[in-house]
Amino acid sequence: MSPAFFAEVATRLFVYRWAFLAASVVGFAVLTVVLALGAPPVARVAIALAGPLVFVPWAALCACTWFHPESGNLQPGSRFIGRMPPLVQSAIRWYAAIFLFAFTVAAVVWPIMSWQ
Repeated sequence: MSPAFFAEVATRLFVYRWAFLAASVVGFAVLTVVLALGAPPVARVAIALAGPLVFVPWAALCACTWFHPESGNLQPGSRFIGRMPPLVQSAIRWYAAIFLFAFTVAAVVWPIMSWQ
């Protein structure tokens, strides 16, 4: 996945960034409560669902805030990244895109990995 792909995704999903944050926080809070109060079988299901319910919205939020063309933190117009040389900016964006892709794949396959 390239930074251009994530910029395209961020353009479409940017208006939902607060919903992604809320979904991730609520999912984490529910997971915490279930792990603290739930029986072991319920906790096992909660752990299996943590990837899709907590980490996928978090990945979408990261994509929106990092790669949005006008207001993304990793774009050339940002305060910190914009002051770096273009080659460094590109390297950071590529690293973030590869990391975000791997993070999303891990979050999606999390239920399969947690049942092993």
